[in-house]
Amino acid sequence: MPRVKQNKAGVDLTAALAGIRIDRGQAIGPQIYEALRHRIVDGRLPGGTPIHEGEIADLCFVSRTPLRAALQQLVGEGLIVTRPQVGSIVAPRDRRRFLEALFVRSAIECRIVRRLAERGLDEVALRPILIRQEVAARADDYATFFDADEDFHALLASMADVPNAWQLVQSVKSHVDRERFILMSSIRGRSQRAFEDHLRILNAIRAGDGDRAAAEMAAHIDSVLQQGTAAGEGDV
Repeated sequence: MPRVKQNKAGVDLTAALAGIRIDRGQAIGPQIYEALRHRIVDGRLPGGTPIHEGEIADLCFVSRTPLRAALQQLVGEGLIVTRPQVGSIVAPRDRRRFLEALFVRSAIECRIVRRLAERGLDEVALRPILIRQEVAARADDYATFFDADEDFHALLASMADVPNAWQLVQSVKSHVDRERFILMSSIRGRSQRAFEDHLRILNAIRAGDGDRAAAEMAAHIDSVLQQGTAAGEGDV
């Protein structure tokens, strides 16, 4: 029976990193980055978890070179920090970074929906994502909804043809995503409310009303702060 690796923070790394599948035909670094980022966001790797290259490389069956590149990207995004006499750890939730990320998301995504109100939507591409969201919201399946929500916002940016702007959002949004995941997992019906927000945003875009679309998007993004504070999760 394999030995369970548990670090000083009490995190079972074997369980936390379970399910990582690496496609050897693709670049390994980006895959490791996405897998670790997702586990930090959803809390499987909580703040304070020690990050040791050797342990992670062994558990993920990857070499240290691509792993190191992935870890450096997470350091750049503020999801991993180095502490004197402690070493590298998963960063605790940070209110300042959270608020900055909300600011960036709102500024960029409100412009995205304004642009789409002028350009129109690709309804064919939207349909499967909306179906996934609706099914997950009805079942209160927050993990599935979270992934579909990611795809929804990324698709809007793709339709608006602003890939570089979306990369900027991606570089900071993890700090919002950590709070979003907590809300979706702790507040019943949060996924349904988010889905209804999406429908209002889309209806405004379809009507060609850029001002209303931007206002709906701003309210949708700000709801993470408002509902989090109301639920007692505001002290990040």
